[in-house]
Amino acid sequence: MSRLVKAEELKRFTTEIFRKAGMPEEDAVWTAETLVQAESRGTSSHGVIRVPDYVTRLQSGANNPTPRVSVVKDAGALALLDGDNGMGQVAAKKGMEDCIARAEKHNVGVVIMKQSNHFGAAGTFAAMALDQGMVGLCTTNAVKTIAPAGGKQKLLGNNPIAIAVPGDPPVQLDMALSVVARGYVLQALKAGKAIPEGWGVDAEGKTTTNPDEVLASGSLAPIAGYKGSGLSVAIDAILGALAGGGHSHEIIGIMNSEKAGNVTHFFAAIRIEALLPFDQFRGAVNALCALLRASPKAADVERIWMPGEMEFEREQERREEGIPLLPERYAELVELAKRFGIPEMETLP
Repeated sequence: MSRLVKAEELKRFTTEIFRKAGMPEEDAVWTAETLVQAESRGTSSHGVIRVPDYVTRLQSGANNPTPRVSVVKDAGALALLDGDNGMGQVAAKKGMEDCIARAEKHNVGVVIMKQSNHFGAAGTFAAMALDQGMVGLCTTNAVKTIAPAGGKQKLLGNNPIAIAVPGDPPVQLDMALSVVARGYVLQALKAGKAIPEGWGVDAEGKTTTNPDEVLASGSLAPIAGYKGSGLSVAIDAILGALAGGGHSHEIIGIMNSEKAGNVTHFFAAIRIEALLPFDQFRGAVNALCALLRASPKAADVERIWMPGEMEFEREQERREEGIPLLPERYAELVELAKRFGIPEMETLP
């Protein structure tokens, strides 16, 4: 049975875990917030399931707990930054902040961040542009989980794409290029459950419902077949080559506790006011979404959702009523609490 935890209590507890693992207070708070945000929005594949692996990497030195993010090349609206092998969430926050600052000055900003690590949900960083009246975009290359179209060896990442557009509520697309994120397959493996057909393939490229086969020797299934695979190739080619970093087959995943991740992120921001009044833009977005919601529904469909709308409403609910944690998730966090000598979380009845 799931354990219900207040969002602020989960954030406090997770912050303390990261502090004990060597992260500065500010960075620990931010990293915890990104995971709680993912849990609140229902994206548990990028939530606290990642905490044990993050902690292991921080304690082994595979992740730098106190990175010094620096600007490698400054080209005005465009820049290349180095994340100093820090936590991906920390490097990505600094990358998007730099990107937004460049957009304030140049109307558009583009930042590429090399030498980073797994950063959780891409949508977290695209959404940072919203409060500044901007459109935000984020993508990253990732550890190899997908085979190229026609192949059976995983060499490509599921390289997620996130786009945040101001509106009421904002339009927030956040998607991986695999049918499901790797975290959901990992979640099934830890729970000892099978996965649905279509999520992944075995070592021979055949559909399997065994999560261990997908993670160990097979690969995730790309969205839209060769189209999803092709988009992953394009993102990996740009980021790995332009930053002088690694491509997906050279990236180290968070379950490896010995080597730097070598991940490259991409951030972009567009200052809306450079082209038209912000309220005019937002009104046009709202009108489009209203049209789509009111359009004829397919059979057995009760509601047409805009990208991110379901997650937006779920977050409002869970921030108020609490976040459900699976028994295995709660047990993992209890074990970490014991290891670091901190009190367990307070749960709701």
